[in-house]
Amino acid sequence: MPGSVNRQRTDARTERWREHKLALRREFVDAAFRALAEHGPEVSMDEIAAEAGTVKPKLYRHFAAKSDLAGAVSERMGEILWQRLLPNMNLRDAPRVTIRRGLEAYVNVVDEYPNVFKFLMRTDSEPLMESGKEIAGVIANVLKEFLSATDLDAELADPSAYAVVGAVGAATEWWMRTRTMPKDKFVTHLATMTWGALDAVLREQGITLDPDRAVEL
Repeated sequence: MPGSVNRQRTDARTERWREHKLALRREFVDAAFRALAEHGPEVSMDEIAAEAGTVKPKLYRHFAAKSDLAGAVSERMGEILWQRLLPNMNLRDAPRVTIRRGLEAYVNVVDEYPNVFKFLMRTDSEPLMESGKEIAGVIANVLKEFLSATDLDAELADPSAYAVVGAVGAATEWWMRTRTMPKDKFVTHLATMTWGALDAVLREQGITLDPDRAVEL
């Protein structure tokens, strides 16, 4: 019985310490976002530590290297992307409406956190890449529903979805770097390009959809 009580106390202390470490990591990620907004994508670990109100050695106790912190920042960015995208991905709406809303949400996030995206482009951003793959997977599943419903080639869905997501990502990186086009015009162009690519795939399979009319899956 005493041994069981001691184990419970030890487990409770371990859990509290784990939660404390996680909370500190979240605070450091918050500080990284603020430091990036102030100092830009070349931000140093010293500047992030100062923003967090601590010193660099303490920061390194929680993140082994700058790339480790970049991974945590990337995870947070992926969470933000999903929080903004999911409410706008109502597949019961007209295709053009769904595409436009999704792209607008994505570009708004990039516009809100430009230095974070530039920072992640310079470092290993695997969690953010995974979010991109998940988004591509959602698009692929929608295409598969369209194609499978007519017994046509659903294998085209995956490469088509990844091609669209890759093109949107590359175009947005260009826009973020150059800013030669107003945001609303850029989103409209992206939506036109995205629908055009998906429409071409569907037409190749004998499916013609009205982009301004809701589709029953």
